[in-house]
Amino acid sequence: MQTNILHWRVYFAVGNGTILLKNGTLIDGTGRAPIHNVTIEVIHGRFGSITQYDAGNQTINENVQEIDLNGLVILPGFIHAHAHTSFKYLQNEPLHGYHKEYLAACLKEGITTIRDEGMTTNATIDDVITHTNGLDPLSFPRIITSGKVFTAPGGYGGQEPIGVGSAEEARLKVREVLTQGVHFIKTALEDGYDPSTFGMPKLNQEVLEAICREAGEMGAYVSAHVTSAHNLQILVNAGINDAAHMIYDRLDDSLIRQMNDKNIRIIPTLTVLQMFQDKFGAPLLAQGMDNVRRFVEAGGEIGLGDDFVEEESPWYRLGMPWEEIRLLGETGLTPMQIITAATLNGAKICNLSHELGTVETGKKADLFVIDGDPLHDINNLRKVKFVMKDGNLLFP
Repeated sequence: MQTNILHWRVYFAVGNGTILLKNGTLIDGTGRAPIHNVTIEVIHGRFGSITQYDAGNQTINENVQEIDLNGLVILPGFIHAHAHTSFKYLQNEPLHGYHKEYLAACLKEGITTIRDEGMTTNATIDDVITHTNGLDPLSFPRIITSGKVFTAPGGYGGQEPIGVGSAEEARLKVREVLTQGVHFIKTALEDGYDPSTFGMPKLNQEVLEAICREAGEMGAYVSAHVTSAHNLQILVNAGINDAAHMIYDRLDDSLIRQMNDKNIRIIPTLTVLQMFQDKFGAPLLAQGMDNVRRFVEAGGEIGLGDDFVEEESPWYRLGMPWEEIRLLGETGLTPMQIITAATLNGAKICNLSHELGTVETGKKADLFVIDGDPLHDINNLRKVKFVMKDGNLLFP
């Protein structure tokens, strides 16, 4: 059965059935040039064969849902690598659960996976795991969550972070929360960026190394909140997997080389620097953009994320982080580099590149289809025709 996508605007959950997406242009997330006239098989929620379309070799099968894309562009589902989606404060009121309006808006605009960078309320790890597992997979992106932030007792990290005072305590708590079901570990090394954070206790090198070592032995990654170069150096030496922000001062070339040698990635969150500059006159953005430019030019890999907590115009919105995309473009990144940051690199940051991030045979069938070439104009990403998650078609 064949359907013309231009005339189909219904929701279709494929379950264990098969879909053929035909006659599309594929930007597969790897950074390679687009493939035209492509046919993608989706079976049992994963990508099957991916071939260039040949009308003479198509077999009619009533058990297969065929969709003619008429040249529309296919991209992997985007990965938002730094957001706060649950157990936080909205307009100074605690949110006990997930910000579902935000999640739904993200999925509708092509974000199929979100990495939640830490809860800030006094809820428990069990609370966040229960709510995460209870999310409707057909209504919201998949969530990769860290739960609470690991910090020194009384240190930076929300209302009730996990304070650890020794290497042994750190190892035990890392094992405990990973066993409970969080997907990765979040830690912080912060000198303070406003009066409420100045002078907070910080983790020492031994404890940070213990956190990273224990997480690694359990197959989990460690993400670190950091805003200064000297703290980033400590964290890189300790063995983190990514920096959750671009630092506010200069990122030295030697540290860039060390991070690249260790495959340590950065989520720039330039939107935060733009917001600080606009609201408080903090002259941070130019240095942050220069750091991103030099990091990428040296071969460093970045993800896409804006540190979303709540909607605050014009910096933060429900859905795709358009301000972050704009700022990355102004930094000098090409549309292809931005797309790769949001797909392959995001999957690497989430430790899920074997399952997500690119349109390749065997991976989870996450994608979205747009009308227009995003390599010519990145704003064409706004023209979403439909989204697919785990092989299920979800139409705006």
